Amino acid sequence: MNGKQVRIKREPMIDGMTVDEFILRNADPIWLHQNELWHLMELEEKTDDGD
Repeated sequence: MNGKQVRIKREPMIDGMTVDEFILRNADPIWLHQNELWHLMELEEKTDDGD
């Protein structure tokens, strides 16, 4: 614009993935807990077999 470069805003990427997708694929439960990302943790259902 008017002879100046314009910065195009893009989402930050890690290895071609968005940051959120990278965290979902690579983070372990301990890291998620330490960084208070509990909403990304998979819930483990406990079953009571009676054993």
